Amino acid sequence: MTKARANRFLFWWWCIVLHLTLLQIISINSFQLGRNNPAFLMRSSSSIKNSSNAHAELSSTTITAEKQLQHSQQQQQQHKQHHRHVIFQHTNAVSKSFPIPHPNIWRKFVTPTTSPDESSHNPSFWEQLLPSSSSSSSSAHQNKKQNQLVNDITVQFDDPTIGAYELVKQCQLFLPQQHSDDTNNHDNNKQSTTTTTLPPPENVMMEQQDIIQHLTDILSYFQSVVSSPDTNNNNNNIKCQARIVSSIGKNGIKCPRWHADHVPVRLVMSIIGPGCEYIPHEVEVIMGGGGSSSSSNERVVVVDRNALNTLDEDDTRIANDIIVPPNNNINLNTGKKTTIITSAMEGDAVLLMGRAWEEEEEEDDDFTKPNKDVLAAVHRSPVLSPGQERILLTVDLVPPS
Repeated sequence: MTKARANRFLFWWWCIVLHLTLLQIISINSFQLGRNNPAFLMRSSSSIKNSSNAHAELSSTTITAEKQLQHSQQQQQQHKQHHRHVIFQHTNAVSKSFPIPHPNIWRKFVTPTTSPDESSHNPSFWEQLLPSSSSSSSSAHQNKKQNQLVNDITVQFDDPTIGAYELVKQCQLFLPQQHSDDTNNHDNNKQSTTTTTLPPPENVMMEQQDIIQHLTDILSYFQSVVSSPDTNNNNNNIKCQARIVSSIGKNGIKCPRWHADHVPVRLVMSIIGPGCEYIPHEVEVIMGGGGSSSSSNERVVVVDRNALNTLDEDDTRIANDIIVPPNNNINLNTGKKTTIITSAMEGDAVLLMGRAWEEEEEEDDDFTKPNKDVLAAVHRSPVLSPGQERILLTVDLVPPS
């Protein structure tokens, strides 16, 4: 009897073991089949993708925040560097003389290059047959020679010395001299020409250094005005742009209408020819002297600022007479005529305050609060006669990207 019970116990024990083993095998096979199921794969890839997207969104948010912070810091740095300079506390135009060295060399930049067709202009058959046609063609050709834009170059710089060197280089004021040697090749009995570049003479090198130093001083002067007081005289991190335009005749009159520039400040200097015309803040509004014949509230408005900003007039002459009335040069303090328009001469580097510094709001206690009564400088190009040569240098800040 005891042996029969032991056999039954062993039988049921093996049944239980076999059952558990079968269950384990079935569960493993089901899992393997599920991994090969497309639905399972889609759920798995979706979960992985969602995890990756969440990580990417978090990284993108972090990068965007860092860029916004960096942009804000750059704007603050731009504001500090390009804050209105103290020299514009009581005026909107400052002139400093930089005498032009070697003007004859600069005239090379305004000399037009004539093509063979222009240098040897022969009248056509119809021009010979019709004298009026020939004369009109000759007149048009002569007018083109006396009124033309010759050269226009632009250089961006942060180091004024490098900027000055690039200006001289692009103006091609000093072309290298070349020497050709004819040599005979005894092996092939042929003659070959070898071209070598000669070093410039000592006097030419001195002239080149003078002009580069002259431009360096001007560019440094501009950078010193647009720099922040706390830059420790290191202005090489300020990106600026210099432009030199040479012209003949009326084509050199770029802005004949009275206007104010939409920039913080601009340097304008004539290298050859007359400079710009401007009206300083000191004479823009001439107040009454308070005598018996004048009232303290009496004044002469030299510049009509409302017309300057809103006038819709295509005729430049009419617009100029409205913006700056021609009969407004009577000084109420003395009763005499006074000169209200300043004409810059060759070598006068004129700093003209623009609208950006006129409209700036004070946001930093480190700087002196600007005088809100000083508005942007009103100026225009001078009148040029046919055939009159002009070379104009302008320097601006490069707008932040």
